Amino acid sequence: MNLAVFVFVMTGIVFATQHGRNPAIGNYVDALYFTVTSLTTTGYGDVTLHGTGGRLVSVVVMNCGVTLFLRLAQVLFRPYKVRFPCPTCGLQRHETDAVHCKACGTGLNIPDEGAY
Repeated sequence: MNLAVFVFVMTGIVFATQHGRNPAIGNYVDALYFTVTSLTTTGYGDVTLHGTGGRLVSVVVMNCGVTLFLRLAQVLFRPYKVRFPCPTCGLQRHETDAVHCKACGTGLNIPDEGAY
C-alpha cells in the first residue's frame, strides 16, 4: 500500500512541476512512466526532468525507490517477533520461542497457540 501511495504522490509531483515546462511530460501517464523507471532505478533516459528542481525531484524518487526495496527486503528476511510485554522491564517484542527477555533476563511465559 505504501508503494502505491508513494508512486501516485510522486507522479503527481512530477506532473505538477514538469507539465508545460518539459515536453517529455505531456500527460499523467508520462509522469507515471518517469516515476516508475526512476523508482526501479532503470532510468531509460528517454524522459528526463529539466532544471535544478527536476533533478532534485529525480533524486528524491530514486532515493525513495532504493529505500522502499531495502525496507521490503528487511521485512521479508527479519525474524518474526511476537508482542508480549516483559513483566520486569516492559520490552514489548520478543522472538516466538523466547524463554528469557533479551533486555533484562526475566523468564517469559509467552503463550503458544500450538501448546497442549
